[in-house]
Parts: sequence; structure tokens; C-alpha cells
Amino acid sequence: MKLILSDSFFPLLENKNRYLVLCGGRGSGKSEFAARKLFYRCMLEGNHRFLILRKVRVRVRESVLEVMLRVLRENEVAFDFNKTERMITFFNRSAQKNELLFDGLDDPEKIKSIKGLTGIWMEETTNFTRQDFMDVDLCLREPGPTYQQIILSFNPLEAEAPWLKEMFFDRIHPDALVHSSTIEDNPIREMRMGYLKILDAIADEFHHKVYRLGQWAAARGVIFPNWDAVQLPKIKFDEIFYGGDFGYSVDPAAVARIYRKADEFWLEEILYRRGLTNADIASESKIAGIKQTDITYWDAAEPKSIQELCDAGFLALPSDKGADSVRAGIDFLRSKKIHVVLGSTNLIREKNTYHWQEDKRGEPINKPVKFDDHLMDAVRYGIFTHMKQAGVALGTLPYDVRPD
Repeated sequence: MKLILSDSFFPLLENKNRYLVLCGGRGSGKSEFAARKLFYRCMLEGNHRFLILRKVRVRVRESVLEVMLRVLRENEVAFDFNKTERMITFFNRSAQKNELLFDGLDDPEKIKSIKGLTGIWMEETTNFTRQDFMDVDLCLREPGPTYQQIILSFNPLEAEAPWLKEMFFDRIHPDALVHSSTIEDNPIREMRMGYLKILDAIADEFHHKVYRLGQWAAARGVIFPNWDAVQLPKIKFDEIFYGGDFGYSVDPAAVARIYRKADEFWLEEILYRRGLTNADIASESKIAGIKQTDITYWDAAEPKSIQELCDAGFLALPSDKGADSVRAGIDFLRSKKIHVVLGSTNLIREKNTYHWQEDKRGEPINKPVKFDDHLMDAVRYGIFTHMKQAGVALGTLPYDVRPD
């Protein structure tokens, strides 16, 4: 069995507490460890039925599913993957069957009906509510041959889940082990050294505490404090368009669907993934329902990437860009009534942490912190540019746009 673990995580393989709480900074290896512990138990004990959760089911493919598939392939374990049911089935050396179920809490009642679970992993636990946690906890009550454990893995974002901090950090939980980690706990040296440079370069105090030091913190001077999270209303919108931000290895590609009704907007996250080429972005955009005639706005500093999306048949336009466009765009968004559609987990996180820079005295200045703002940029590109440049004729565009 091939398990890559650091000295920090290794003792947790045998931990049998009801709750294994993995709190840490970015790149600390907490999610990788959670996947490896589940695999370890499957191979050692067998007959497991593990439920692996994200808050929203569609986000499963972006993280936990990829991690588990990689662990199985690293160990050259034959498996069956049912894409429809999102279930992986494989056997250990004693011919004992194991099942890994991947799901979200889009429909909590469906989760309650799953029987025979032997363990649960809640990835990005800060996306879940206290009630979500209580519902999930009740799913793991049937007695089994081995210990039952819920693994919680997350970055310590206080504004996202104050209940989580209160339950496991502000007091000692009698049946929980709390483990804190940083990038230094990542067992893969290349990743550790490469990411360490990026994290050490973070100047903002809030992001440094959360992502570099793995400590609880809440952002001060949040730029969009009035944006709420709601269900998408069943109304006829005046129009629907998109905003996107390019990314690859460190920064994710991000796309938001923007619904407008008069001067009111609803924002829905439809893409947030690292490692995507522009061809991948085009492919994922089609899967997400973006049609070739839908208007999309992108970072004007990436003309080559925009042209590649146009070559793929999308109506990709450059965002309004200038010396004061960021401040002007933020001011415009702050003047409108804007909602975030429930289930847009990364968008909700970004809007909760998108805040003003501070001067040496700790006073806010009129510039946003440039970190973890990919969907915030995408939304600004879309709304500000569209409302400013609406009605521009196709013949005047600076790119070869072929919507057909």
C-alpha cells in the first residue's frame, strides 16, 4: 500500500475519535490525508461504505473525486466508477468490497436515506451550516464492525462557519481530535517548496493568517457586505450574460452567470477550477450551458486567451480596463442590489473575504486586496462592462467573434 504522509499526519491514521477535525492553511495536505485515510481503512478493514460530501454536488468533481481516483491509481487498485451514481467500488486483498459515495447536500432528504454508512468525509466544511452538520451526523448511527468517524477538512474562515469554530475550537469537544496544519505539513516536497513561496508573499494580514498560518480569522473592511445568498427566483429576467477570469495552476479559472432584472442582479458560480487550458474552459463552459450566442466578458489583459475562446465559437469580449476601472467597477457594483445564488460556494466565500487594503495605521484605503478574488473579478468584468458598453455592434469589436 502506497501512502505519502508527513510526520504530522501519520499518527492520525489510527485515530478513532467520532470527529477528526482537519483545520489548516492552503496546501497543507489535509484533504489528501483524508482521502488516504479512507483508502487505508478500506484496504486494511474492508467492507466500508464511505460517504464523501461537498456542500453542492456539482463541486464533487472539482476536488474530492479527483483526489480519490488519484490515490487508487497510485496504488494500482482496480476499481469501477459509476458516473451516474457517482460511486467507486473496489476490493481489498481479502476480496472485501468497498464503496465510496460522492454527493452534496443539494437535497438533504436524499442523504438521510442512505443506509449502511461506515464513515463520512465533509470536505470544505465551512461551506456547511450547523444544521447540515447535525443532519450528516445523524446519518452515521447504525452500529458497524469498526469505529465510525466523520472527517471535517477546511480552511479556518471565521465568517463562513462560526458554528465550527465554536463547536471544536472555542471549547474542548469530548469526542473530537482537532489537528491544525500548514504548508510545512505537506509531504510532497516539490509542492511544499513551490507553494511556500506564494504563501509567504501574502502581505495581507487576514489572508496570511488563514492560508499561510492556518489560523482562524475574519476579514475587516469587507467590500460587499450587503450581498445576500438566496435561491434563484422563478421570474423572467431581462437578460443573462457571463463574466469570466482566466487561470491555470495556482489561480483557478472562474466563470459566473449573471441574471439581470432592471437594476437588480443575481450571481451564480458555474466554473471554478485549476489546471484548465483555454480549450478546457471552452469545453467546460459548453457543459455548464453557455451557448455560443451568450455574451461573456473576460480580462482585457488576456487578448490571446479571449481570441482562443472566440475561435472556439464563443462570444467572448474584453472587459472594460483602465487606470481606474477596478475602483469604478466596485463603486458601480456597490450601488446595485446584488444577490448570490445559493450553492455558489466559492463565490460566497470570496464575497465574504473580499476586502480593502489597509495602510500602516490599519485604516482602509480605496484598493481591494488582490488575492482570492477570481469570481469577484469575473463578476465585475461582466456587470460593469456590460452595463457600460451594452449595445455595441459586433462589427466594432476588436476580436474576430464568430458566434455561429
